[in-house]
Amino acid sequence: MTMRVKVSKRKEEMRKGFEELLKKHRYLIVIDAYRLKASMLNEVRRLQSELGFRIKGGKKRVLLKAVENVYPDSVSDLEKKFEGQILFIFTNENPFKIASKLDKFEMAMEASPGDIAPEDIVIPEGNTGIPPGPVIGLFSALSIPTKIVAGAIYVAKDVLVAKKGDKISANLANILSKLGIKPIKSRVYVKFAYDFHDKILIDRDLLIPDIEKLKEDIENAYRRAYSLAIGIEYITRDTIVPLLMKAVSHANALAVEAEYIDKSTIGKLITIAVSRARLLQSKVGVEDA
Repeated sequence: MTMRVKVSKRKEEMRKGFEELLKKHRYLIVIDAYRLKASMLNEVRRLQSELGFRIKGGKKRVLLKAVENVYPDSVSDLEKKFEGQILFIFTNENPFKIASKLDKFEMAMEASPGDIAPEDIVIPEGNTGIPPGPVIGLFSALSIPTKIVAGAIYVAKDVLVAKKGDKISANLANILSKLGIKPIKSRVYVKFAYDFHDKILIDRDLLIPDIEKLKEDIENAYRRAYSLAIGIEYITRDTIVPLLMKAVSHANALAVEAEYIDKSTIGKLITIAVSRARLLQSKVGVEDA
C-alpha cells in the first residue's frame, strides 16, 4: 500500500515538472532512446545551454496527462506518435536547427555483446601492446593468428572479424575493447517535433530533409515551371529572352508564309522562289537557258 502511494506521488511530481516545461516552451522534440548509450546522452545534455533546450526522460502517459492539462487540443496529435522508448526535448528555439544539429552529432562507442556491426570490422596486423596471457585464448577463439613480439601479442595479419549486420559476440566485444577499437556509431535519432502554439506536428522527413533529394526536387520543379511558363508565354526575367526568340521565330515564319519582303526574309523567299521555279521547270520540260 505504501509503495502504491509512493509511485503515485512520484508520477504526480513528474507530471507537474512536465507541465512547467510545457508552459515555458513552445516546441517539443521527441528522440528515440532505444540503444542510446548513457555516454552519448551525457554529451547531448552538454549541448542544452549551447542550443537552448531542456532534455527530459519520463513516462509517456505522464507527459500526455501534462499535455492534456496544458494543451488539451494537442493530446490526440501526440498520443499516436508516442511509440517505443523516447526522450523529450523542450525548447523555444528553432526546432529545425536543433534537430539538424542533433542528427549530425555522432560518437564512436565500444561494442557491447549483442550489438550489430554497422560496418565490416577488421582487426589490423600489428603489435597490440597487450602482454601474453589468458587473453591469447580469446584471439584463438576468434581465429585471429598471433605471435609474441617484444613481449606483447602481435596480430600476424589483418582479420575480418565481423561483417556489416553481424551480431557482435561477447568474446569479440572483449577483444575490441582491449584493442581500443570502437566500431559502434551512436547517434541521436530525432523522430518528430511539435509546435504547441500552432498545433503543427513536424515529421522527421520534414524536420531533417534529405538535402540531395530536396535539391533534385527543386531542380525538377524549376524545369517543369520553366517549361510551363514558356508554353503559356508567361513573362519573367528568366523567360523573356527565350520568349522573344520564340516570337521572332514565329514572326519570321509568318512573314515568309505571307511573302513579306524585308532584310530578314529576302534570302529565304529567294530560296523558296528558286525551288518553286525549278519544280515548275521540271514539270513543263523547259531546259535551263
